[in-house]
Amino acid sequence: MPKNAEPTRKPLLTYALIAVCLIVFLWEAYGSMAYGKDWTKEMFSTYGFSSDGLLKGEWWTPLTSLFVHATPDHLILNMIALFFFGRALEEHLDRKKCLLVFFASGLAGEGAVMVATALGVMPAAIPTIGASAAIFGLMAAAVLVKPFELVAYPYIIPLPLIVVAVVYSLYNVLAFLTVVATGAATTVAYASHFGGLAAGVFLGLRFEGAKRGLMVLALVVAILIAIPLIWNLVQSLQALNYTAIFSGPK
Repeated sequence: MPKNAEPTRKPLLTYALIAVCLIVFLWEAYGSMAYGKDWTKEMFSTYGFSSDGLLKGEWWTPLTSLFVHATPDHLILNMIALFFFGRALEEHLDRKKCLLVFFASGLAGEGAVMVATALGVMPAAIPTIGASAAIFGLMAAAVLVKPFELVAYPYIIPLPLIVVAVVYSLYNVLAFLTVVATGAATTVAYASHFGGLAAGVFLGLRFEGAKRGLMVLALVVAILIAIPLIWNLVQSLQALNYTAIFSGPK
């Protein structure tokens, strides 16, 4: 290692959070096999977050719900995202700040769920589970502190974190708008993701400084503007190509 190079901090907090989620899921799997699906539903109801539950005095659910996952694919996708985004942030910030981002984003996500419930977008009684909101917060904060960190999630080819975050966030916005517009049923709490993003941006700006953070946000906006322009250009080129093919010599 070069003399002036700083040693990479091991993301022990990220590993610990992943371990807790894995242990909880193993407990879920054991309970489901030993006691049946009714036990699992009761477990989700007891430890998952809902507006009704919180109003009934279930004060622990905003924290416990972050570590409960519904299915293996729900767990695996969240843990892969947590690994990449958590590690990127933890290599730059101290662990106390990373832990603050995780829990603050999770709580902000549940606050967004309560707002969505009050607006009639989400049901009040169905529990919300999973670390998605906290992970969105980690992603948002990581973008502000290490925008060009290469990550291989959710694609196999490594891409800059800022590009992944923009695409991932844009997908969630479009999916949420589709659900609201069509009234389609969904098991994804998109509202919680937006709450997590907002908390991650806020804390990222606090930790990294407003000047740098606003520059990164300006770059995010530029990418968002560029995406539809590039898409329209590609569509136009394809249309011209098809026209040339079908109008050529016969």
